[in-house]
This record gives sequence, structure tokens and C-alpha cells, in this order.
Amino acid sequence: MTAAELKTLRESLGLTTQWVADQASVQLRTAQYWEKGGRMAVPEDVAAMLTQIDDQFETVATQALVQVEASIAGNGEPEEVVLIRYRNDQDLWRFHPEMKPLPATAHAAQLSRVRRALWGKSIHSMIEYMEPEAYFQWLGKRKDTEAMRSLWAVE
Repeated sequence: MTAAELKTLRESLGLTTQWVADQASVQLRTAQYWEKGGRMAVPEDVAAMLTQIDDQFETVATQALVQVEASIAGNGEPEEVVLIRYRNDQDLWRFHPEMKPLPATAHAAQLSRVRRALWGKSIHSMIEYMEPEAYFQWLGKRKDTEAMRSLWAVE
């Protein structure tokens, strides 16, 4: 992976250079050198880590499109698909612990991919912020699920 590819991929994933440095257990300056190019090549494990995250984001976008298309086949065309964005890392990890240690900005990048996939099929979508207090008040004693979060966001 070239320095320019590293920076482009990192930015497209919504990740900071500091986040990459932290995950690679190196100083920020080292990760900055990787992106600058020259004498410090991008380590293979760092390239593999970012490529794996990129692949996961593509898989999520593909799966979301399949789910929406299956729903359309069964229920007809929705007016709009509502996607949920989290304002901070803690809320993201609370509702999606499998995404830890990725930051909320990475989730936003993932949502953007899902939205583009939906647009590619002429399916309208919108992104709404998750408001945990309002959501849990609305939820009451019902079980928290992804479907319930989607229903809350639509209402």
C-alpha cells in the first residue's frame, strides 16, 4: 500500500491518523510518516487492518441493501429508509459493541456507504441521530433491538 493509498483509505473510513497510530501501537509521528511517504513504508499489518475494515464496511452496505430489497419485495416500496447515526463513540459502542474500537466517525463513513448503495437502487434514505434518552423512554419495557431502533427513528 502506498502512502497516498493509506491516507485515502483511512480518510474514507472516517479514521484519524491518531486512531491508526493507537491501533498500531506507535507514536502519532510514525503514522504521519507512513502517510507522508518516503523512507518509512506502510507496514503490512496496518494496511491489512484498514483493508479489513474497508471490507467489513462493504459487507455491511451489501447486507443492508439485501435486507431493504427483501423488505420491499414483501411489503412494497418504503417512502424512505431511515439510518441511525450515533453522536459519540460511547453511544455507538453501547448500541453496537461489535464496532469497538472504531469511532463514531467510522460508523458515519459506513452509513454513507449504505446510503450510496441504496441510492444506487433508487431507494431514498435519510440519516437521523440516535437520542438514547428519548429512545429508551419510547422503548419502555420492550426489548432493545435493531428493528426497534429503526422503528423509533421512523416515528
